[in-house]
Amino acid sequence: MKIGTLIPLLAIVAFAACNQVTDAERPTISIDLPNENGIVTTNDGLRIVATLSDDTGLLQYKVILDGIDSENGIAADSTSSFIIVEGVPNKDKALYLDQVFPLSDTTFNGSYRIILACIDIEGNESLKDTVNFEIKNSIDNTPPVIDVGGPSSDTLTIGQGFSPFGTITDSQSLIYASIYIGKVDGSDTLHWFDFPVIQNNLVLFGPSEAWWAVDSTWAQGHYHLYCTAWDNYSGVSSSVPFHVSY
Repeated sequence: MKIGTLIPLLAIVAFAACNQVTDAERPTISIDLPNENGIVTTNDGLRIVATLSDDTGLLQYKVILDGIDSENGIAADSTSSFIIVEGVPNKDKALYLDQVFPLSDTTFNGSYRIILACIDIEGNESLKDTVNFEIKNSIDNTPPVIDVGGPSSDTLTIGQGFSPFGTITDSQSLIYASIYIGKVDGSDTLHWFDFPVIQNNLVLFGPSEAWWAVDSTWAQGHYHLYCTAWDNYSGVSSSVPFHVSY
């Protein structure tokens, strides 16, 4: 090749490189199922329906399932969670997801969320799409029952006291029960007890087991007798409030 013909060719290549458009557009995601604040049962499984698209091509997507808080206000203890990362076949510009994920019958009832994200072939990451929903276990939809009593008066002063009494039960599988006595804000704990042995899905405690009398070591303020219980699928709590003043 002559030098005279090489220079125009290089100029054309350089011009094309300078005018190459860089893809900075994020992929888009839309989750159609589960519905926001909807209910998913373990019998049916978790069905995820979503549409992903990009103008240049999709590289991979990520699905995350995790628990948020249980429906009863107790810290999340989700037995079902996963992270799935999948490549997109043929780097397609559009992908329609419709997949059912089985849910174990040991899945805790409560609040969950699905998070979906993806990246395109240029490395641009989509904004995450999130859906919050509830899982209802198909076997045991009945939480434990807490029936407890404490102070006979709303306000206690020095010398006055009480003895906790009551029952904590479950229809199928009581696995945890505890009692807390102390300030509502947690700043002063008088007693915390986890029942080590639970038989026949029952915890029974009577007024003769312990007596708590107010003395000068008790700070004034709002207290409560607070019980927590879990079965294999959900948890509950119950509070008996009282005030200490002197």
